[in-house]
Amino acid sequence: MKNLVLLTSFYVIMIVLSACGGPQQAGPPLEIRPLEESKAFEIIEEILAERHYTHQKGVDVQLRNGVAFKTDYRVRDHKIAIEYLSEQDVQSMGKIPPAAEGSRLHVLSASVTTAPTSKSPEQVFVFFIHAKDFLYHFNPTPDRRADVTVLEVDSRLRRDLQDFLSWYETSFDQR
Repeated sequence: MKNLVLLTSFYVIMIVLSACGGPQQAGPPLEIRPLEESKAFEIIEEILAERHYTHQKGVDVQLRNGVAFKTDYRVRDHKIAIEYLSEQDVQSMGKIPPAAEGSRLHVLSASVTTAPTSKSPEQVFVFFIHAKDFLYHFNPTPDRRADVTVLEVDSRLRRDLQDFLSWYETSFDQR
């Protein structure tokens, strides 16, 4: 009887192991990528259009610490600029001051340096979107699921941009 129990147990274990497909071999880890700049630009343009903002590209600005660069977007007739910071941008721009302590959004004041000559340079609020904050797992498969998908970072960028624009409109814009 003891041998019958052992034999039955052995067969049950073999059936369970064969049903599992044997030992699972992990493939290479999923590649992690930042949201592509072209996709970020598409999202930015959609959100600006939804809010009936018109924009221009490549406006020269200077931060208070002297860092100068061309913004990706400048909203016409408003004190808004938007900059998508790739790793390359961060390296080439120099020292960008960090976000205010406790702030989820990175917004800094800057002067427009290409504005027509006036008594004082025009000030804008630059919303920095850091590519490193919008990383996702590229090319997941059914057997290798992504912890963070491109749809999640897409939604997060939309929400952050909406939050920035709402903050601006509530604080400075009398629409």
